[in-house]
Amino acid sequence: MFFDPIYIIVVLLPTIAITGWAAWRVRSAYGKWDRVDSGIDRDPVDFARYLLDRQGLSNVRVEPTPGHLTDHYDPRSRVLRVSSSVAGRAGAGRNNPLEEALGVPGQPTRRLSVASAAVIAHEVGHALQHAQNDPAMALRQAIVPVAQIGSGIAPWLIIAGLIFNLTGLALIGLVFFAGAVAFTFATLPVEFGASNRAVALVGQFGMFGDRQDGAREVLRAAGWTYVAGALTALLTFLYYLSLFTGRRD
Repeated sequence: MFFDPIYIIVVLLPTIAITGWAAWRVRSAYGKWDRVDSGIDRDPVDFARYLLDRQGLSNVRVEPTPGHLTDHYDPRSRVLRVSSSVAGRAGAGRNNPLEEALGVPGQPTRRLSVASAAVIAHEVGHALQHAQNDPAMALRQAIVPVAQIGSGIAPWLIIAGLIFNLTGLALIGLVFFAGAVAFTFATLPVEFGASNRAVALVGQFGMFGDRQDGAREVLRAAGWTYVAGALTALLTFLYYLSLFTGRRD
């Protein structure tokens, strides 16, 4: 079963193709609009703080986090985390205080890019969803415990059940794996809802026309990664289900 050619054709190759295409879309869109000035004269952390405060979310903290595009909102601790790849770019080339005191010329400060503004506004959108008890976010959070089991041990339960002919064990694994699949699909309205909020938020800063279109392009590309995740999870579940029903027959 581990070298099943059907798995390679039906699950593995489509997964590589779908996720690869989605990743390329994100890299392409982000790389393009990360070179375009948003016109917002704030650094990323200040921009996040300002957006949150304007929405009445002063109780949400803003913290840096390492990594590239690891920006996220944590509803458990009410923290919006800005990745170093986003937070570190806006101040690149800025003079240090000693150089400024000595009059040493330096590189001009790089303002917030369209891509960075879109990413930050998207996470603020999640914070708004949480504060407003958005039904889609509430549903996704309710599925989290099942999804964690489904993405962790469920495949092993299914495989063990099939190998040792333990139908009940395999069925339990399928149920939990179905929960993980449901989580990926429940994520879609949450992510696209946050993106719609983000486009409106950046518009409040005068990001209209090409800049707003650029923010929309970045967020749409990011959204496709979640679509890809949902589709590949569904393909994997259907493969396991076919093994289960075939073994029962």
